[in-house]
Amino acid sequence: MSKEDNISEQMELDRAEVRYAVEGLPFKRIDIPEFENPAYEPGMVRQPRRYGNPDSSTQPITRFLAERGMVEILKPEQILELFKEIHWSCARLRALAESTSEDPAYWADAVMRTIKLAQRMEAAEEELFIANRQLVVACVKPFYWIGQIWISDFLQEGSRALANAIRNFDFTRGIPFYAYSQRSIQNRLRNFFRDHIRTGALGMKPSYDMTRMLEVIQKWRDRHGEDPSEVVISEMTQLPPERVKRLIPLVRQWERMPNAALSLDAVLGDSRSSLHELVADSHHPDASMLAERNEVWTAVAQLPERMQLILKMRYVEGHTLEDVGKEFGLTRARIKQLQEEALQKVRVIMRDTRVDGKKL
Repeated sequence: MSKEDNISEQMELDRAEVRYAVEGLPFKRIDIPEFENPAYEPGMVRQPRRYGNPDSSTQPITRFLAERGMVEILKPEQILELFKEIHWSCARLRALAESTSEDPAYWADAVMRTIKLAQRMEAAEEELFIANRQLVVACVKPFYWIGQIWISDFLQEGSRALANAIRNFDFTRGIPFYAYSQRSIQNRLRNFFRDHIRTGALGMKPSYDMTRMLEVIQKWRDRHGEDPSEVVISEMTQLPPERVKRLIPLVRQWERMPNAALSLDAVLGDSRSSLHELVADSHHPDASMLAERNEVWTAVAQLPERMQLILKMRYVEGHTLEDVGKEFGLTRARIKQLQEEALQKVRVIMRDTRVDGKKL
């Protein structure tokens, strides 16, 4: 291979590397007028990090905040500058990939610039993530009651929601990133909690106070057609208003919990009847019967048209041999002979189909 061929091949590799990096960008395209200015470059917001020494005895919240360092809360202008840095880097990467240059030196330099821009984009994203992890902790706080075992999982789900919020946020719309990311994290945590409650992975055992509150709510609802206020619940249960306010969300969630799943083979009471026998629809055809019926009519569809009509008139419409003979201008004996031939062909087709199916 000549030197020119080697240079051309290396140029194609460099071009493919740059374009592959652009195709893998996790951020949607956002362009602002400043990006069109070649001399424009956003500032770099980087804060020093403070690290702790977490060990096995450290609480999940403290360990979560200390693992990747802690920084000060970002100001709105700093958040805006970080998002500009991310999307400016993406815009520069796209400009490199969209070039039609055939100069090998350009693409060799483009690879180095791509690496630097990608590192700068990732550093800005990391800065946003680290500075907003306290928001994840604040959103997880309402779920502390579930116990320390599950807190780490909730923190992980909140971190994923924060990462997605950073990548999907459009800073040009004027919406505060704090409000956008908080809603994203809260929605994901609610869905995570709901899914685990429904599957039974998160067991929820109501306390004695929660049981008393639910009884009061149900009785009041039956009598008045609406839920009682927190003041009424506090007076009827003799619980402090602060505790009622804290337990009300848990009681509501407990009310919405689905019942435990029942097996269709479960025996009902002292009888030998199963749940399957109770809920079975006797008027609905059996699945195996439907399958056989479909198999038969698939075989009938392969017969000559006259034989198909004879079988449908005899077995679907219920006509006699004489009626069918008048329709075709044939004798009763001839119709019966054609009917037997058609049935024999159907048997052969079905037998061959089943044999082939076993071979497959």
